[in-house]
Amino acid sequence: MRNTEETTLPPPEITSRASPIICYGLLLASIVLLVASFYQRVLHGDEAWIGEQAYWAAKEGAVRSELFRGFLGAESRQWVYHWLFVWQAAAVIKVAGWSVTGLKLISLSYLGIFLLISYRHLRRHYLHSAAACCLFYAVLLSNALLVEYSFVFRPEVMLMCLGFGSWIMLERSLHRPTPRLGYAALGALLAGLAALTHLNGLIYVAAGLGLLLLRRQYRAAVLFGGVSGLVFSVAFLDVLVHNAWPAYFAQLAPAVNPEPHRVLAYLLHVLNEHKRFLHSPVEAVLSVLGLAAGLLLYRTHSGTPRRADAALYLGLLIGALACLSPGKTTKYLLLYLPHIGLFITLAFVYLSKHRPWQRWLLGSLLLLYLLTNAGYTGYLISRHEDRVAKNQQLARQLASYQHCRVVAPLELVFNQINNFTIQGVPCYLVRMEAGQLPPDGRVLFTEAARFHRQLIILNDNSLHDLGLPRPVVGRTYGKYRYAYRFQDYYIYKAL
Repeated sequence: MRNTEETTLPPPEITSRASPIICYGLLLASIVLLVASFYQRVLHGDEAWIGEQAYWAAKEGAVRSELFRGFLGAESRQWVYHWLFVWQAAAVIKVAGWSVTGLKLISLSYLGIFLLISYRHLRRHYLHSAAACCLFYAVLLSNALLVEYSFVFRPEVMLMCLGFGSWIMLERSLHRPTPRLGYAALGALLAGLAALTHLNGLIYVAAGLGLLLLRRQYRAAVLFGGVSGLVFSVAFLDVLVHNAWPAYFAQLAPAVNPEPHRVLAYLLHVLNEHKRFLHSPVEAVLSVLGLAAGLLLYRTHSGTPRRADAALYLGLLIGALACLSPGKTTKYLLLYLPHIGLFITLAFVYLSKHRPWQRWLLGSLLLLYLLTNAGYTGYLISRHEDRVAKNQQLARQLASYQHCRVVAPLELVFNQINNFTIQGVPCYLVRMEAGQLPPDGRVLFTEAARFHRQLIILNDNSLHDLGLPRPVVGRTYGKYRYAYRFQDYYIYKAL
């Protein structure tokens, strides 16, 4: 039968005697770079956007956004948001207070949880030596995307953790002498929590269902779908209680971004999934290394039923993300990065079965992967700044305007959310994209006056996004006069 526990194969030599030392060294170097990147980590715009939602959830018991006041009623109630991620952060804010470091540590904590839950399973069933495990974690922790988002308040690392846990439970359900529905239910619970965290977490529900159906585990599939669907439905309870479906779908529409010729546009969207894998050198070298590893593993005939299921599950994840995600953003590669990393590592575990030129190719691609990602991580480290301290200095400079209404970059909410009522510059950009405002950056000054904003605070990124020139001291822009520059901020005051 398919669902039997296969005999554990004896671990092959990963390479030569020097290989364990190399693997340990690579892991140590990856950890050093990862930790170094934490120092004065540059703020991510989404941290302010999602963090502010959690702030109001903690303070008022409901999710809303002052940063996006004027856009689809966000200032009154936000119905579309990362439900579990936001409420989890609200609990952290309740306990530890409002701090960007506290929010960043949520993602880092999930990376730690992932490391804990993955080691035992991989060591027992896939990577039978300490050196192989070290290589797997080196491939993972050196990845520039993981380095960045492990210390960014966004849900991708949490999704990666929950999704990998769901896969472990599915494996425990499938690969036993008799099916264990309890493990399938636990896998469904974790997949449902992933979907509750972010809509892209639905890929774990789709992949889990697909795997169970293809392996003819129909009872487990029904249970998996029911449990995961029930958990995911929690996100809609508030909408249901308040009968806020029109507002919900109005807020959802910009994210879905429907096309006029929907069927053809959707098919083209799915077929363009390669763009996610080839967006930049970081994604391209991962894709080439992963593809080479998969092909070499296939040629060595070193597969087992468990590895066949792992490959099928990875394929289902990739297909589900292509079908369900509205964009081709590369950060969502993190959702199945560990699965790609596993097959890369397995190719090195069976390196002795490859021809000399294949070993050379695989080693060269790994070296290119490590160097490329180290370069991007080095660039991230070089951009370090203490934006919270700069914002505090700006607040002291504008002490006479405390508690006033301002337009500013999103990052000003750290930690000035209590000192100013902040409407974010991106609010005007998304309103332009949605057709609510004409596509002219100068409309910012007209709209800011309509919202009674006493100050407009811009930086170079804001000017670039709005298509505005650098201001001239004393010149009037709509109902605002440019006053001066403080640090990297341009200060406009209402007339």
